[in-house]
Amino acid sequence: MSGKDYLGKVKGERSFLERIMGYIPLYHGYKEKELRRESDRLVRMEVVNKLKAAKTSIRQAFTNPAAVQKLSQEDASKYDTLTYRLDRITQRVDRAVAGYAGMFDAVKVKEDKLDTVIQTDANFVEKAEAIRTDSVNLSKIQPGIPDWGTAADALISKIGEFDSLIDERSEVLRGLGA
Repeated sequence: MSGKDYLGKVKGERSFLERIMGYIPLYHGYKEKELRRESDRLVRMEVVNKLKAAKTSIRQAFTNPAAVQKLSQEDASKYDTLTYRLDRITQRVDRAVAGYAGMFDAVKVKEDKLDTVIQTDANFVEKAEAIRTDSVNLSKIQPGIPDWGTAADALISKIGEFDSLIDERSEVLRGLGA
């Protein structure tokens, strides 16, 4: 689903009174920004849910003590890195700035920036789904064999890329990015 689809869904949920009030000149611009912020929040919540599911699938693979005993020191370190980084990106997306700027702030968040952020967040959904899928696939591999380490390294790399995309999103809101 693209950013415009999410925005359209939020706009479609407005009540009759909200639609009528949308014709009031000053209120219209304010409400449009609020709708963009709300759709951004909904997209981020979807991403957070996918990332939490990814972490859950990895953790469930290690509920069996026999599986944990098969891990080498290096694989145990990769497991810790995976769970830590998944926590990190989940928290960063969950607590990401919602695109608000105060009246007297030096950097204003205009509609075009909010649209860019919504589109970025919509791309996050795809990336989070890929991370979740890779996590499920990793949980199916028996720990302790070389394939597990290779898959874990690939997933750690994918999480690192996602983390840098979150930085780019923040730069857009601060007025430094596209």
